[in-house]
Amino acid sequence: MVPRRDAALEPEVSFDPVELGFIRILRGLSSKQVLDFLDACKVVDVPANSLLVEEGEDDDAMLILLEGTLEVFVGRSPDVTILKTVRRGDYLGELSLLGLAQQRTASIRSLEPCDLLVLERTGYERLVAAGHPVVDRLEEGVLHALADRIREVDARIGLLAEGTDLDQAEPETLWARLAVAVVGAGPRGRAPKAVEVLATSPHFRDLPAELRSLLAAQMEPVAATQGERILDEGSMRGDAWLLATGEVGVYRATRSALHEKVGTLKPGALFGHLAIINDDTRTATCVADQACWLYKLPREICKTLMESASPEGKALRRSFIHALSWQLQQANGRLALVSRDHAARIAARDDLATEEIERVKEARKALVSAE
Repeated sequence: MVPRRDAALEPEVSFDPVELGFIRILRGLSSKQVLDFLDACKVVDVPANSLLVEEGEDDDAMLILLEGTLEVFVGRSPDVTILKTVRRGDYLGELSLLGLAQQRTASIRSLEPCDLLVLERTGYERLVAAGHPVVDRLEEGVLHALADRIREVDARIGLLAEGTDLDQAEPETLWARLAVAVVGAGPRGRAPKAVEVLATSPHFRDLPAELRSLLAAQMEPVAATQGERILDEGSMRGDAWLLATGEVGVYRATRSALHEKVGTLKPGALFGHLAIINDDTRTATCVADQACWLYKLPREICKTLMESASPEGKALRRSFIHALSWQLQQANGRLALVSRDHAARIAARDDLATEEIERVKEARKALVSAE
């Protein structure tokens, strides 16, 4: 973040590390670790009613609020939607800092005079190179924040979407019946090697080859027939999956007990990991649209790796973060379409129910990634 004209940098400000325990990512660190973190940051003092971040701009900084109150909003006056109020010790912009968001998805302004710590990409890279514990804490926080936001967006989709009957199979064609009779209902050929799938997956391909090999050793191939349910929304347990061949449809239950298709997964996609992160229920039903090969990442292995400080554990966590960031972008895009369609339906009615209008307004508040 480049401070605006009404913000003054104060690099000479000093802190007592003990007094910064109200910042969650610094709790329990040694005084030296806190001071090393502060050395990577800038201190900014801004007056009230200052626009610090504008929706849509390119920026890669994270803000930590030391004193004062900030407001996060989308839209422009007079059509502004307030998303949340940020108070002392909170931080914003983690996704931008980690390179997972290209543009700001919301604006931020000060409601009163504020003191801020600003961590830019160059400072963060210094912390990464030094192996500073704040890096792991930020990634862990981003992982859970993304999971929570996806659940919120998925819930909004379920409230607003109409959906269709998931179990209503399309008429089977002669060619489809002949194909099953000749080659069977499962995927053709052998599963590609796990390490090859990881190398082409957008969530894993940037990892060092040796780490991909370590992760591949933990995976096992599974065949799925066309129409097979791989995951069921609402189930409590299960594994994560990496799609090797074929396609998988993702469906979200609606208020009318139907299902809204929210996406189609292609080879290289990671799914099923959301429920592992917070030990929560599945947020969607996943069905093999085509016969496919999958690689299973067993739940307990995922949990053990992510809670460890091993290189492969850190690699898996970062891959999960990348996959969740992509998933949230897709979900937000789907929610925007569902919200628009829902608004059009209720606008066409003569008896506009207050609760229906409120649902559309509330849905807008979920259309923000992680700012």
